[in-house]
Amino acid sequence: MASPTLEPTQTPIGETKPQALPVGTKCKADDATAFYKITASDIVNGTVTYMAPANKNAATVNVPDTVVISGVKYKVTAIEKKAFSGCKKLKKGTIGKNVTKIGAKAFYGCSKLKTLIIKSTKLTVKKVGSKAFGKTPKKMTVKVPKKKLKVYKKMLIKRGVNKKAKFKKS
Repeated sequence: MASPTLEPTQTPIGETKPQALPVGTKCKADDATAFYKITASDIVNGTVTYMAPANKNAATVNVPDTVVISGVKYKVTAIEKKAFSGCKKLKKGTIGKNVTKIGAKAFYGCSKLKTLIIKSTKLTVKKVGSKAFGKTPKKMTVKVPKKKLKVYKKMLIKRGVNKKAKFKKS
């Protein structure tokens, strides 16, 4: 017997379509590495803010370009204020290409942060909160997109990165 053909909007019996969560919902990603807050609830163009890592003792964190929550893919467009404060063992952080905003004191006090990789080209002084990188190590290495090296160096120093930090093109 031939299986019935499905219309594009139908799902097989017993399966449910993934539903986008309501705006403001705080939840863990499907991979359970971090907490997020839904900022735009759309199954196609949904966005989230990175709230905090699931493990405050992690040595490495990655703010991804996209994340899957309850079967729905969202763009990660922001990092919440104080997202990594208290992460005393954090040594390496990566910020994804869709991030347009970093909250105040996001990486404040990450005293062991040796390497920060920023993939986003969409950051501006107005979109990076005050002291976002305050109290980070003097000998930190910051890798930024090559076309943004000069602009990001000036902006990140204004937002707390030490003047002695090494800035490199990624």
